[in-house]
Amino acid sequence: MPCLGVAYGSDVPLVMKILLQCARDNPSVMSSPKPHVLFIGFGDSSLDFELRFFLSDIDFRRIVPSEIHQEIDREFRLNGIEFPFPQRDLHLRSVDESFVSRLSETTK
Repeated sequence: MPCLGVAYGSDVPLVMKILLQCARDNPSVMSSPKPHVLFIGFGDSSLDFELRFFLSDIDFRRIVPSEIHQEIDREFRLNGIEFPFPQRDLHLRSVDESFVSRLSETTK
């Protein structure tokens, strides 16, 4: 399953618990080897995780991730965990003065 990001400030142990439970609850996910969750890093706008699991039947390789994604979305909503929106800081080195005056006028 590909990387999944949650908003900064999310409860990391809770995120990991939910991801693992969503995999364990799906009947097509094998119990051995066990599914596991990795906290793989700090993204530009997110805390990034990876959920790994094995399927009992390779024919379900598209269906099961879809089912698990739906369950993750539901559980995250119930637990107040948010998916991030990209955040960018904009630093301007120079700006035309006429633009600045027009911008100032519109914010009054």
